[in-house]
Amino acid sequence: MTAKAPADVYPALQATLESYIAALDRYTDEQFAQKPAEDVWSLGQMYEHLYTGATFFFMANIRRCLERRKGQEGGELNEYGRNLYKYNGFPPIKIKIPEVLRGPEPVAKSREDYKSLFAGILTQARAFIEPVTEDDGTYKTLQPAFGYMTAREWYHLMEMHFRHHLRQQKELEVLSKV
Repeated sequence: MTAKAPADVYPALQATLESYIAALDRYTDEQFAQKPAEDVWSLGQMYEHLYTGATFFFMANIRRCLERRKGQEGGELNEYGRNLYKYNGFPPIKIKIPEVLRGPEPVAKSREDYKSLFAGILTQARAFIEPVTEDDGTYKTLQPAFGYMTAREWYHLMEMHFRHHLRQQKELEVLSKV
C-alpha cells in the first residue's frame, strides 16, 4: 500500500485541523494549560507538539525531498512504515517516543496563537499539493521510526499524525473537565 495523493489527503487534513481550531473556543485558558499529571501533557502542549511536528518535521521533510537535500536517492520504508500506509493510520495505541529521540517538553503558546498557526499549516499544506503530486518520488529523507520516505509519504504522514492525536485530545478534554 502506498501513500495517498495529496489532493486526496488534503480534505481530511483540513477537516481535522479545522476541528482542532474550533475546539480552541471550548477551552478556558486554565483548561488549556492544565497538566492532568506529571507525565501527561496539557492540551496546550499537545497543540504545540502538533504545530512543531507539522512545521519543523513533516513540512520540512517534504521541502527537503522536493529540493533534493539532506536525504538520498532511494531507500525503503521499514515494516512499521509500510503498515502506516497499509492501514492508513497509526495503531490505536499510546506511543511513547524513545528517550533518545525525545526533546524538551513542549511549551504551549496561547489558544489564539494556535488558531492562526494551524490556519497557516493548512495554507502551506495546500501549497504543497501540486509540487508533491509532481514529485517523482525518488528522493527520500529518513524518518527514524519508519524508514526512508518520499514527499508524498511525508504529506500523508502529517495528516495521519494530526488524526492520531484526536484520541489524546478527547482524553485530555475529559481530564481537564472541558
